Amino acid sequence: MIAEFKIANFYSLRDVQTLSFIPTNDDTSRDIYTEEVADGVSLLKMGCIYGSNASGKTNILKALDFFAGFMVNDGLNKGDEIGLVPFLLDDVSDKERTSFEMTFYINREKYKLNLELDNRVIYEETLQVYTSVQPTLLYKRTYDAETASTGIAFGGKIGLVKKSREAISANTINNRTVIAAFGVSNVEKSKLNLVYDFFSNRIAPIMYPQNNLMSFTKRRLTKNKDGRLKKFILHFLRASDFNISDISIHDDEVMITPEMELIIKNTPSLSEYAKEEVLKRRTLRSDEMFFVHHTDNGYKELDEELESRGTKRYLGLATLLYDLLIHGSILPIDEIESSIHYELLSYFIKVFLVNSKRGGQLLFSTHDINLLDEDYIRRDVVWFTDKNDCGETQLIRLSALGLHKTLSAYNAYKQEKLVNLPFLDSIYMDLDEYYDEEVAEK
Repeated sequence: MIAEFKIANFYSLRDVQTLSFIPTNDDTSRDIYTEEVADGVSLLKMGCIYGSNASGKTNILKALDFFAGFMVNDGLNKGDEIGLVPFLLDDVSDKERTSFEMTFYINREKYKLNLELDNRVIYEETLQVYTSVQPTLLYKRTYDAETASTGIAFGGKIGLVKKSREAISANTINNRTVIAAFGVSNVEKSKLNLVYDFFSNRIAPIMYPQNNLMSFTKRRLTKNKDGRLKKFILHFLRASDFNISDISIHDDEVMITPEMELIIKNTPSLSEYAKEEVLKRRTLRSDEMFFVHHTDNGYKELDEELESRGTKRYLGLATLLYDLLIHGSILPIDEIESSIHYELLSYFIKVFLVNSKRGGQLLFSTHDINLLDEDYIRRDVVWFTDKNDCGETQLIRLSALGLHKTLSAYNAYKQEKLVNLPFLDSIYMDLDEYYDEEVAEK
C-alpha cells in the first residue's frame, strides 16, 4: 500500500505537493477506513480529490500513473525522450528537474523510492527498505554529466551476486530506471522482484471517464475461466438494484464479402501480416455482450447497444471493484461519478471500504460534493486542489484546514471557506456585437 506520494515540477504541480494515506488521530470508522501494513502501522484505503475545472486534480492522478508506469517501462531506446511534462507557466521550470518520492509497504516492510529526472535523463534514483527503524540502501543510481553515463551503487543487503548486479547495470540506460532494467535482466530473486511486481501489477493505470470499460470487462471475462469474476459482477449488480440476472459474450463470425476484403486491404493501420491472417480465415469475429433482464414479463436478452451508458459504466466499475477487493489493486479513477447516480457511487465506495482486506487503495477525483455531506466520510481522505495566481496547483487536505468537527464540510465548501470556487460573472450578456447585420436589422 502507498503511504505517501510526493511530486514536484510535473504539469501544474510546481512546488512539492504531498498526497498522504497516513491517517490522522481521528477515530471515526478507523477499522473500516484503514488496513494494517506493519506492526503498529495502518494506512488509509481511500483518497478523494475535489477541485474546480483546471485546478490540477487530474494531474495528481496523472503523476501517480506516470511514475508507476515509468518505473517499469523498458520500451525506450537510448536517447529517446521520456515523455515528461514539467511546469510550463514560468521561465525556469522547464529547465529544472522533476522529482517523485513514494513511501510504500510490501509484505509488512517499508520502502522509500526517490526519482529525479528531466525529459531525457534520470539523474538520481534511490531505493531503501526499512527492515528496522533505520533504512537500508538497496541501490542508488547517479548520472555523470561529463561521460553522459549512469553509475549504480548497490547496497550490501540487495541479495544479488556480482554478475547479476553487472547485468542490471548494463541494462540501465540513462532514460530507464533500475527497476525496469531489473525486469529485463536474467538475475536471481531478490527484493527487487517485490518492488517490480508492486509497480507493474499492483498500481493500475488511471481510469478516465472516456475509457471504454465495456471492452475492458469483456477482456477480463474472457480470460477469467473459473467464472468468479462473472459471479461477482452479477452479485454486485443485483445488490445495486439492477434487474440483470445474467451476462454473456457472443462470438459471432461474419463472412468476409468482396467489399469487406477491399476495405481490409486498403486499411493503412493494419500491417500486411494482419491483413493476410484476417483474409486467410475469411471471417471476422465480433465479440458482443448481452444482458438478460428479469421483469414481471419474464426473462429478456438485450444487446449491449440497448443498455444505458450508466449501466455499462457501472458494469465496468464492478470489474474494477473485483480487482480492488480480490487482487488488492491500487486504482486511480478520474471523475468517478461519470454517468453514475450518486446513490450508486456512495454504495460502491461503502462496499469497497467495508470489504477491502488485501491492500487495495482507491484514489479518485470527483465533482460530486454530496460526499462532503456524508457522516461516513473521514476528513483525512478528502483533498482539495486549488491554483494560485501563478497557475501552480496546491494540494490541501481537508483535515488540515482547521474546520471544527461539528461544522459541515459541505456548507463550508459551498461558502468558499475551504478553497476558492470558480468566479462566475453575470448571467446576462450583451450579444449585439455578435449579431451580423442581417440579424440585427430584423
